[in-house]
Amino acid sequence: MKARARIVAEAGPAGATRLTTLAGQAPLLLRRTGPRGTTATVQLVGGAAGPIGGDRLDCLVEVGAGADIRVESVAASVALPGTGGDRSRLDIRVQIAAGGSLVWSPQPLIAARGARHRTDSRIDLGAGARLSWREEIVLGRSGEAPGSIGARLRVRRAGRPLIDHDVELGPDHAGSLGPAVTGGHRAVGTVLIVDPAWEGVDGYDRMPGIADDCLAWSAESGSIAAMPLTGPAVLFSAVAADGLVLSRLLDRVIVPFHTLRRDA
Repeated sequence: MKARARIVAEAGPAGATRLTTLAGQAPLLLRRTGPRGTTATVQLVGGAAGPIGGDRLDCLVEVGAGADIRVESVAASVALPGTGGDRSRLDIRVQIAAGGSLVWSPQPLIAARGARHRTDSRIDLGAGARLSWREEIVLGRSGEAPGSIGARLRVRRAGRPLIDHDVELGPDHAGSLGPAVTGGHRAVGTVLIVDPAWEGVDGYDRMPGIADDCLAWSAESGSIAAMPLTGPAVLFSAVAADGLVLSRLLDRVIVPFHTLRRDA
């Protein structure tokens, strides 16, 4: 299956965000939800099973200057094996103009037994753009052996590289389930936050009001750590025993951050 989705957001009158393009094909169906105000919220709705081995999916997001958009999903996605053992692929391309803002926060992607999947996300940010990018991967359904999955996140800001983060997990990738990578955990996630207000602000001073235990926290059920980047950005990385614990770990940092931004 081949499918494509496209979102184009522009700033409208009185600061409201307009969705001038909202088009998708199963399993990348799109629906606008919530009140029509400054922020536009879009839900990814799975109109079919998958991604399934052999699928080629494309998602394009364009955020204009001054536009503010949030992209979520109504449920987790399950990567499934195809009949021929081919790998499924999701390519995400995002452009955010200066002054634009995107929060990307879908439900987890679950790699079912036998699945072979790859997600490639490339993001270009204008100098004054804001971004919150959340990814969650769960290795196998409950009581099931994991499938194989790879995810790469590449972000450029004002034409310069900000981050190139690549992870490959599952039986196709030797050693990925050992102590050097997941440590036996079944869920892995990241949150990247880019905020121009942090320009020139050092390290952990970029996160005032976020509890210290969010910056480096570990327990038997999971771990999370913050890594300030060169540029006005912080990457949070977490591993957890399951998807529920992972979601709670990432919420420890992302909810306080967005609360701070609303109060600013």
